[in-house]
Amino acid sequence: SSGINAEYGGIGCIPWFMMNELVATEYRGIANSIICAFNWLCSIVLLLTYDLINDALSPYTFFFYMAVVIFFLSFVLFFVPETRCKGEKSIRQQLERQASHFPPFVWIQ
Repeated sequence: SSGINAEYGGIGCIPWFMMNELVATEYRGIANSIICAFNWLCSIVLLLTYDLINDALSPYTFFFYMAVVIFFLSFVLFFVPETRCKGEKSIRQQLERQASHFPPFVWIQ
């Protein structure tokens, strides 16, 4: 309980801030549902796997979680555009340019 409270009092609410900048207004309802479901899914996976990973990697358990965080941090640094002082149209064009480098099944239009 305290872990979930700490998450939502700290960095757990960042996806909702990002959604307002990266998702067009007409898609924010469905995006909010997906973000909320994914966020809770990650919390459930963390809770269900902690004991298993702790038994296998103790005392290095948190290095595993640190590696996961570093992976997703690098994803954000390379794929999430900077939105400071940019309009929605400019952000959308940048995302479309980035999406053109990936197969169509990765980018939902």
